[in-house]
Amino acid sequence: MGNKKLLTLVMVVLLTMVLFLPGCGETDEENHVLRVGFLREIESLNPMLIWSYQAYEIMYLNYNMLISWDDEMNVIPNLAREWSVDDDGLIWTFNLQEGVTWHDGEPFSAGDVKFTFEYIRDNELGYFYDYVAPMEEIEVVDENTLTIKTDEPIAWMPQILVPILPEHIWSEVDPADAEGEFANDDPIGTGPFRVIEHRKGEFTRMAANKDYFKGAPALDEVIFIIYANTDLMIEALKQGELDIITAVPGAQFKALEEASDPDIVALAADSPSFTELSFNVWEDPDSLGNPLLLDKNVRVAIEYAIDRQEIIDVAYLGYGTIGTTIVPPLFEYWHYDPGDDFRSYNPEKAKEILEEAGYTSGADGIRVSPDGEPLDFTLLLRSESPDNQKAGTMLKDMLEEVGIALTVSVIDEGTLTDRIYEGDFDMFIWGWFVDVDPTSILKVVTTDEIMSWSDCFYSNPQYDEMHLRQQRTMDRDERRQIIHEMQRIFYDDAAYIVLSYDPELQAYRTDRYEGWVRNPRTGPVIFTNVVDTYEQLRPVE
Repeated sequence: MGNKKLLTLVMVVLLTMVLFLPGCGETDEENHVLRVGFLREIESLNPMLIWSYQAYEIMYLNYNMLISWDDEMNVIPNLAREWSVDDDGLIWTFNLQEGVTWHDGEPFSAGDVKFTFEYIRDNELGYFYDYVAPMEEIEVVDENTLTIKTDEPIAWMPQILVPILPEHIWSEVDPADAEGEFANDDPIGTGPFRVIEHRKGEFTRMAANKDYFKGAPALDEVIFIIYANTDLMIEALKQGELDIITAVPGAQFKALEEASDPDIVALAADSPSFTELSFNVWEDPDSLGNPLLLDKNVRVAIEYAIDRQEIIDVAYLGYGTIGTTIVPPLFEYWHYDPGDDFRSYNPEKAKEILEEAGYTSGADGIRVSPDGEPLDFTLLLRSESPDNQKAGTMLKDMLEEVGIALTVSVIDEGTLTDRIYEGDFDMFIWGWFVDVDPTSILKVVTTDEIMSWSDCFYSNPQYDEMHLRQQRTMDRDERRQIIHEMQRIFYDDAAYIVLSYDPELQAYRTDRYEGWVRNPRTGPVIFTNVVDTYEQLRPVE
């Protein structure tokens, strides 16, 4: 009884702390604050330094891109109201929205777009460089019009996924600091909300842009609040101290579904994401991974040893579908299904492959290489993901059945990120959130991305050449064939095992706000490629 009372007291204290966060526990009905809970700190407010989808969500609210998407994933206007391309597919003309202002009141113009693209292109900055690298000439026609000339047709235009930056601020930022010391603590954009307070490890607070060119949001503020664990976050949602939570682990999500609270919607939405088991296949002497994983036979055998459906059913409580290739089936046109070549669960096949490759069982049941080295690897898992920790435990048991030993190590995301990009890992479980056009996820595993975005250090010259070719192939069906072949090659080489395609498990309250927008049509309401929900939410009458 005493322990129960103590736990209750701790919960009350922690929830009381949340009540006194800015914008939380509001009693003023005129101040409409959307409170979003999640479990990790964003890495930066500087767009050149971010990589997590939490940080991207805040960036999308603070800045606009030239285009956006409707719920059918069709390209629609954003800062660009219309666009056209010449008959050769080389010169694009963008006509911009008129009367747009930056958060600080300065007028937005085509010059800001030209500056943004050239600043990133000329200094090869951030994730966005690939979108502007093909731009040979960028010319301002007038304050609301610019042209972009490329030396070859670019198949993914006009989807230039680059946040437009204010020239009057970023022109003062030394490019050497843009990916380093520049914190961008007061980010000025054109977006529907503006960051006005950011406390590391606590929250990020955003105020509505009342001069937003699409119309002022009905919300006054959005505050993203960081929680130490899922239980506290869910309790805050139940108590009405949060309006929405995302990336809910399967067990807690199922409990929310079964609770049937009339004021809480538990949404298992389709998502353009996947969870992968990634191998270190870096052949460089600087690699700190186990060299036995460079043998494709070992990786293929591991895939045959894994029962994906069992992992989904047990670790993810049935939320998800079996994964195959790196373009999710949500993007049906681009997704490649390996069909009969899919390496489905078959532990006997795994043993056969290992035997034929010379990996024989030792006295302890763990197989050894022809040189006597044991198949003994370390699996890194994120402390922030209890679901993946459960999956890792299951993987350990599954691989042990075929003679492969796993040491499971649980570390935080920041440490795992450091380990990955130092090449200091054997394998890990994490995932990707995929852009609407497949170019970016396909680019991640090209040779040029080693020590940059690549998290498996894969290199295949044929794959690299095809990646360049698909970007320049304007015939959509022909491009699709190339992209399918790239997925086939990468799947065959087994640098990843795509464990599952994951739903986005979200829960939100309906008693304070209405107008939640799913994008795509069967997708989530926030943490999508768009910010429709934030723009369209309004208080319940």
